[in-house]
Amino acid sequence: MKLLITLLATALINIIPEPVSVQVQDGCFDISKHPNRVQCKIDPASGIAPEGYRLSVSRKGVKILSSDEAGAFYARQTLAQLVQPDGTVPCVVINDYPRFRWRGFHLDPCRHFMSVEDVKKQIDVLCQYKINRMHWHLTDDQGWRIEIKKYPKLMEVAAWRTEFDGSVHGGYYTQEQIREVVAYAAERFVTVVPEIEMPGHAISAIRAYPWLSCTGEEVKTFYTWGTPDIALCVGKDSTFEFLDDVISEVVELFPSEYIHIGGDECRKNRWENCPHCQARITELGLTKDEKGTAEEKLQSYAVHRMEGILAKYGRKLIGWDEILEGGLSPNATVMSWRGEEGGIKSAADGHDVIMTPSSGGMYFDAFQGDPKAEPHTIGHYTLLETVYNYNPVPSELLKNGKAHHVLGVQCNNWSEYMYEPWQREYMLFPRAFALAEIAWTPLERKNWESFSRRVDSACQRLDERGIVYHIPLPEQPGGSCSNLALIDKTSVELCTTRPERIVYTLDGSEPTAASAEYKEPLIFTDSAVLKTASVTSYGRLSNVRTININKMQPMAAMSESDVFSGIKARRTDGKFLTIGDLEGCNWVELQNPLGRLRDLVTLEPYNRNLPDSTRFYAAEAECCFKVRKTGVYRFSSDTDAVYIDGKLIIDNSREPVKRYSRNDTELALEAGIHKVKAVFIFNVVGGWNDLRNKTDVAIRRAGEEEWRTIKPISL
Repeated sequence: MKLLITLLATALINIIPEPVSVQVQDGCFDISKHPNRVQCKIDPASGIAPEGYRLSVSRKGVKILSSDEAGAFYARQTLAQLVQPDGTVPCVVINDYPRFRWRGFHLDPCRHFMSVEDVKKQIDVLCQYKINRMHWHLTDDQGWRIEIKKYPKLMEVAAWRTEFDGSVHGGYYTQEQIREVVAYAAERFVTVVPEIEMPGHAISAIRAYPWLSCTGEEVKTFYTWGTPDIALCVGKDSTFEFLDDVISEVVELFPSEYIHIGGDECRKNRWENCPHCQARITELGLTKDEKGTAEEKLQSYAVHRMEGILAKYGRKLIGWDEILEGGLSPNATVMSWRGEEGGIKSAADGHDVIMTPSSGGMYFDAFQGDPKAEPHTIGHYTLLETVYNYNPVPSELLKNGKAHHVLGVQCNNWSEYMYEPWQREYMLFPRAFALAEIAWTPLERKNWESFSRRVDSACQRLDERGIVYHIPLPEQPGGSCSNLALIDKTSVELCTTRPERIVYTLDGSEPTAASAEYKEPLIFTDSAVLKTASVTSYGRLSNVRTININKMQPMAAMSESDVFSGIKARRTDGKFLTIGDLEGCNWVELQNPLGRLRDLVTLEPYNRNLPDSTRFYAAEAECCFKVRKTGVYRFSSDTDAVYIDGKLIIDNSREPVKRYSRNDTELALEAGIHKVKAVFIFNVVGGWNDLRNKTDVAIRRAGEEEWRTIKPISL
C-alpha cells in the first residue's frame, strides 16, 4: 500500500526541468489554506551551488534554502509546478542546481516587430522554467529596433520598411522601454544580452546613414530575407566611430557582461572593390593564405576593433561562429550555430562557447511536423524529441578536457516567417521546455518518456495563460495532401509526430474530443469532407485539418489534333501579387522559350541586391505530357499556379508566403496526352523573393512515393 501511495505521489510530480534529485515523502501540504507556511532562507555559506536550492515540503509547510536570490526564485518556480488543482503539494525533498550557467532564448523583432508586452510575456513564461538569458536581436537588414539618441535617423528611417505591396512595417524600442524590459527581466533573474549587428546585416543602418557603406550610395528598403552583399565599410574610421557612439548608449541600457556583435553572414565582395577597405588591407599587411582571404582577415580586424570598443566600456564580446574567420579575437565568446564545428574549434583553443546549432535542433523556426500541413516557416524539420536529445557538450571536448568552455545552450526563434505573436508562441512551445531540460538537468537524469508526460502538464499551464503552442497535427505518411481524388475508392491514413489520439468528422462539423476516433485507415468510395484533429491526454485539440475527397471520372486525354511539341510561353510586365491580377494583361508570346517549365524564372535578369530596381513580370508556360496509365495522380509545385487541361488545381499566389507549397492536389486522368500550364509571378510575398522557387511541376501516381518532373513531349 505504501508503495502504491508513493507511485501515485510520484505521478503528481511534473517538474520541468527535471531536478537533480527528488525524494517523495508520504502525505501532502495544503498550500491553499496555509500559504504563510512557506519559509525561505538565503545563506551564502549553505554550500548550495549558485542558482541551486533545497526545497522541502512536509505536512506542516514548505522550507526553501539557497545560497543566492536566484536559487530561491527557482525554488519557488518548482514549488508552483508542484501545486495540484486542489491546492495541495506532495511532500518531497528536492535538491537542485543547473547543469549550465547560460540557459538562453533568442528573440528577433527585426524582421517582425514585437511589442514590449509580448517581450515581457515570453520572459515571464520562460523564467518559470529556469531560462536565464534573453538574447535580444535588435538590429538587422530589415529593421533597427533600438533608440540611439545621437543618430535620430535610426528611428526615423532605419526602423521602418515599405513592403512589396506598399504596406509599412516597423517600430523601435525607446530607451525608456528598454530599461523597463531589462528591469522586468532582472526581477525574474533573466539577463538581457543585446545584439548590434556588424559588419554585415546592417542595411537598415546604411539606409539611414549611407556614408556607413563602401560606396556611400543611397540604399532602398530591404524587405526580403537573405544575405545581401551590402555591409559596413570597415576601411573607414568613421564606421567605428559610429559603432562606438552606438555602443556607448547601449551599455548604459544593458548591464549585461556581454554584448553580441553578430559577425555572421557578411559577404565581402564589395570590400574587394572598395578603396577604403583595400587601403586598410594594405595598411595591415593582410594577405591570402591557408587561414583565409585578405577580406576574411579584414573582418577579423573589424571584430578585434569592436572588441576593443567593448572593453573600453568594461564589456565582453559574443559573436556568431563566423567571427572565427581570419582569426578569433583573444577574449571573444562564440555562439556556434553552423553545426558544432565552430564551438569545438573555439573551445579547443581555449575560448568559451555557447552551443546553438541549427543541426542540433536549436533553431525553433524549423517545422515541427509535415511542411505540407504545418503553418509556413523557413524550412527544415525539428521535432520535439530532436530538441530534447541534443547534448551541448560534444564528445570531442570531453575527450580533450575542454568541456568546461561550454557555457551553455540557447534556442533561436528567428521571425522571418512569424508575422504575429501567436506564431512565435506556436514555434517556441513546447520545444522551449526541452531546451530548459537540456540546459538545467544532469544528462543522466534526462528521460524522454518521463519528459513527454511532464510536457502535457506544462502545456496545461500555458492554456491557463492563453499561450499558443504546437500540438501535433494529423498527417498523412509520405506527405500530407488536403485535396484527394478517387475513381472507385481510396483510403486515408493518418498519423502524428508524437503519440496523440486522432478524432474526425465526416458531416462538415468541427471535430471535438468526443468525435469518432481514428483507429485505422479510412476507406472512401464517394466524395467527402474529412475534418480531423489530434487530442492531447488532457482533452485539448490541435488545429483542425480539412481534407477534401473528390470522386471523379478520369479527365479525358487530349485529341490528337490539339497535341503540340515543346513549350509555349508568354510574359507580361508589371507588379502583380496574385493570379487574379493577371486578367486583362498584355501578354507577349515568346518565340524561343527555354525547354523546361522551371526556366520561367530565368526570363528576366535579376539583381538580388536591389530588387526595386528590377522590372517585375509574370510568365506562363504550357506543354503536353504523357500519362501511361489511367488512374489518380498527385501534383505538386512551388510556382504560383498550375492548370491541368485548363483546370486550376494549385493556387499558391494567395498564400502569406510562397516559400513552400502546401496545396498539392490529386486528379483522376485518362491514359494519354494531357496539358499542363504553370504560372509564375516575380514578386516578394511575406519577405520571400520567389525567384528562389523551383517552378517546375512534379507528378506521382497516388500510392507511390517517387515524384518525377513533368517534361514536355517531343513529337
